Parts: sequence; C-alpha cells; structure tokens
Amino acid sequence: MPDGYFNSFLLSDDPSDVENGRRRGVLKFNVATRFPERFEKLSGVSVYKLAERPSDCDYDALALLSLKDEALVDAVADRVFGFNARLIAAADYCLKEIGDIEVKYGLPPVQLLDKLGLLERSSVVGGVALDRDDVDLMRQRETKLILCPTCSLGYGFGMPHVKAYIDKLDLSLGTGDNRFNKNGCLLAEARALYLGSNCDMRSRNSIPYDKLFKCFSSVCPDLPEELLFSL
Repeated sequence: MPDGYFNSFLLSDDPSDVENGRRRGVLKFNVATRFPERFEKLSGVSVYKLAERPSDCDYDALALLSLKDEALVDAVADRVFGFNARLIAAADYCLKEIGDIEVKYGLPPVQLLDKLGLLERSSVVGGVALDRDDVDLMRQRETKLILCPTCSLGYGFGMPHVKAYIDKLDLSLGTGDNRFNKNGCLLAEARALYLGSNCDMRSRNSIPYDKLFKCFSSVCPDLPEELLFSL
C-alpha cells in the first residue's frame, strides 16, 4: 500500500470518521463540518465550516453545498474576497440542481460561480453533469474538481463522465458523507469510479490506473489492479 491517501472531501460532524479513514490508509483530510472545533486539533485535517446561513461565514475556510440562497452566496463571497477564505463549493452534482440554479439565475452552477468570481478561488465538489463549456471554464480558472463516486452513485445522481476531463482537470477523490462507504475507504471510491467509468464508456480500463491513483495518492502501486480489487 502507498504511504498514505488524501480524502479531499469528508462531510462529517463526527471525528471518529477521521479515525476510520486513518485505519484505511488515509493521512490527510478536507473535512466539511458544522462543528469545526471538533476537528481543529486533529493532525492531517484541514477544516471547512459548513455555510448553511450567512452567520456561518465567520471562518477562514468554508464549504458551500447549495447556491440557491442568494444571501448565503453573497455572504460566502464577502468572506472569500474580504478575508481570502478557502472555499469548497458543490456544483453540477445532479441534474435537478443544475435545473434549479438555471431557473433562478439564468446560468448553470459552474458558470454562476465564475460570474461571481468564485470559480478560480474554490474547489468544486460534484461534477456529475459537467458539460464541455464547464470543463473548459474550470480548466481556464485552474479549478480543482473533487469527485465522490459512491455518493454520486448511491444517491442516484449519476456517474461522472470522468473520461471526458481526466486529462484536463486536476481531479481528486472524497468520500462525501460516507453513507455508501461507511469505513471512509478511498480504494472503495476509486473502485466505484473505475467500474462506473468502464460501464459508462462500455470499455475496460477506461481510466488508466496511474491517473486513477493520482486522484488520491502520491504514487501508483506496482500492482494497482490487485490492490484496488483486493478489499
């Protein structure tokens, strides 16, 4: 097993989820939570406070999971621009969300984030329904994309068309809320992404193993298939 994995998006209020991940080889975490103080002293953890109302935007790193509330989005933007806060923003995680945002703002989520000046200042989590324009815009802005395959599949949001942008965007993996990956295992996320992409593309090995492991590990193991499907 490589020296350690990186969970780019863990949505949790329970520090035991971090410990569960550590037992499966995860050394570093981005944790989005309502209770930052529970995680601040844990090693290897970057804490993002969930922004659910404008009053939550008093922290130096925020996670914005919905763009529907204009007052909340404005408060997040004020914190990002005024205090250089780090931001993870959910976008294009399902077709309904895209439709709701387009009806409200006249723009799809990624383009809305760009219009607000937030796209180049954030990482995007979701990305199930990105189109070519979204991918090109994220590439121009050097926006990182975080995929949570077990959540995307488990909640019925769809399968990220990763083949279309694996060579264009900086991709990483997260476990989301761990509902469909109770142990917080990054190999489980990689396995879901690999198999889902093969199904989507009707092709075996649609994602090269070195590019797959790059999404959550600093190195690709010598026998990636054996490691990926041994657990």
